[in-house]
Amino acid sequence: MNAKTRRQVAQKKKALAKKQAAAKKALIKRKMRAKRLALQKQAATKRRNLEELRRRKAKRAMEEKRRKIAKRRAELAKRSARQKAEALRRKLAMKRKVDERKRKQARLAAERQRKQDRKELEQARKRAAREKLALRNRLAREKLVEKRRRDLERQVALEERKREQARKRAVIDEERREKQHERDKITKAKDAERQIRESERARIRTLRDEEEGRIRAQQEKAMAKPVKPPIIKSESINGITPTQDFDIAFLQVQKESLLQKRVELVGQAQRLTQEAEEIVANQEMGDVDFGEEGGEGDTMVVERERDLILSEQAMAEVEAIDIALQRMEIGEYGYSSYSGLPIPRERLEALPWTTELVTERAGGLGSR
Repeated sequence: MNAKTRRQVAQKKKALAKKQAAAKKALIKRKMRAKRLALQKQAATKRRNLEELRRRKAKRAMEEKRRKIAKRRAELAKRSARQKAEALRRKLAMKRKVDERKRKQARLAAERQRKQDRKELEQARKRAAREKLALRNRLAREKLVEKRRRDLERQVALEERKREQARKRAVIDEERREKQHERDKITKAKDAERQIRESERARIRTLRDEEEGRIRAQQEKAMAKPVKPPIIKSESINGITPTQDFDIAFLQVQKESLLQKRVELVGQAQRLTQEAEEIVANQEMGDVDFGEEGGEGDTMVVERERDLILSEQAMAEVEAIDIALQRMEIGEYGYSSYSGLPIPRERLEALPWTTELVTERAGGLGSR
């Protein structure tokens, strides 16, 4: 190692020694500073504790002084209250004496007043008895007048209801007029009406049997029917199958007409059935006069039977409409079910659910 290198090493050692000495001084300074800060904090804490102790002592002394003052004031208030109570007792005693004198005078005055009141009450009772008797007589007269007025209003209302139902019950009005002249024959009239109902049911059954017989006869003659010409059909559109004779526009109009008529007939059938049920309900509740003077019960029975018959007729037309809608879906609408010939459009527009020609209807060949 040459001299230059040794000098460099010595300089480095010297510089390192200086740095170590400076670091020790800085550490000592930091420790001294931390110690001074700790002492300052302890001194500040002691000062705060002493200050808090002085405040507590002062607060306790102030509270003790306030308690003494409050106690002195309470004693003074009690002494003053006792004095006031004594004065009040003396005042109340004087007031009781005065009140006693007043009550005695009031009792004497009340006794005199009661005697006077009893006398006036007796006179008022006699007057009230006379007025009550007059009121009873007047109420009896008014009740009689009111009864006559209600009877008259009931009779007018009954006549009004009869007039309102005149359009629907032409047959019933005729029977009512007959019963007004022949009230002594009400039993016979009831029997006649029952026979009419039985005959009407029998007629309906006969019509049904004839219709079924005619349908069976047509089925039996099916082999003898003329050969139906083939129906040239197009592709089905929205549940409607157009044909060569009936285009889609005409069939759509007819379908709307059929659906509208179906809704109308269903509503009519439901309304007629409801009216028939209401008639039965009114009979059960006793709203209808079944006496010999009224004769309204029998007319209601006839009206109920008529409503049921009309309801059945409406539902039969609904079934015919449903069949027409099915034929429209399979492409057979507008053609005679007997001969297979197209039905004129004028007849279909007038009777959309028909399945026969006019000539077939007249000859009894088809079935509407």
